[in-house]
Amino acid sequence: MVVGSASADDCAVKALTSLAAKWRKRIFIGCIPIESTVDNVQLHFSQFSYVLDVYLPKDERKMCHRGFGFMTLSDEISAEYTSQKVHRIRGQTCVCYHEI
Repeated sequence: MVVGSASADDCAVKALTSLAAKWRKRIFIGCIPIESTVDNVQLHFSQFSYVLDVYLPKDERKMCHRGFGFMTLSDEISAEYTSQKVHRIRGQTCVCYHEI
């Protein structure tokens, strides 16, 4: 009997479980003002939970973000709560959807 060994299947399951847990904390943000930055978005949402990351896809032709993005919060409950609120970033109402 070998103690402490893990099979490749065990590692794959852990990776998938970890990925699934991350997606449950992820929020889609739409209608983000063009002049907003990652820091603006992170600062606004940090009042609801610890923000792990913010991603605003870039529009290469316009040299700015595309008006939507994704962020990961520290826990699922905060993600659900935050997605139910109305958010105004730099004076513009944004929409949020909790990805399940």
